[in-house]
Amino acid sequence: MRSIRVTLAKKGRAKYLSHLDMQRCMMRAVRRARIELWYTEGFNPHPYITFALPLPLGVESESEPVEIRLEGGATNEEVFQALSAVMPEGIEVVSVQDSTAKPNEIAFAQYHIVLQNAPALTDRLRAALASGELPAEKLGKAGHKKAMKQINCCELIGSVTVEETGETVEMNAVLAAGSQQNLSPLLLLEALSAKTGEELQCLSVVRKCLLKSDYSRF
Repeated sequence: MRSIRVTLAKKGRAKYLSHLDMQRCMMRAVRRARIELWYTEGFNPHPYITFALPLPLGVESESEPVEIRLEGGATNEEVFQALSAVMPEGIEVVSVQDSTAKPNEIAFAQYHIVLQNAPALTDRLRAALASGELPAEKLGKAGHKKAMKQINCCELIGSVTVEETGETVEMNAVLAAGSQQNLSPLLLLEALSAKTGEELQCLSVVRKCLLKSDYSRF
């Protein structure tokens, strides 16, 4: 048994596939590609296929890592070719490599966000981000139960830039991500909309990559 990391790109209409849909899609693709998977032991054996960090619905991605455990002697190149031949429209295999890091090492995600421009929007967004206070409500845990909790989005931003590009405004943001802390780019936009008092017209959100705590690529 050995572990590999399959990196996927998810674009176009595929961005509307839920995390559960993606899991089913990956399972079907592996079966169609006739890749020999490693199964867990016990009463209900199942293959080990794990998405490192589920993607919010409606968000595209250029780098979605999926951890897979294999049996047999298939090389990474053979797995790459086999999966590439069976992936549906909108989902592309970017790379297949040996797993060298664990998903719990993920600390940030880098996003590219494009908004419809409006008069003085860039200045208002920059002022809101520089204020240090971007309150939002997020579902979290209260003991053993789930409950809504108030957060300050600014505390979960690693870095962010806002640039006006004619008819659009582009944001490049590094946001907390992973098992300890997580800030969805969609929640950030909701908080910015509330802070600026303007309904933001989002044209696209793309997750560029996942990062470790030292900002190196996962």
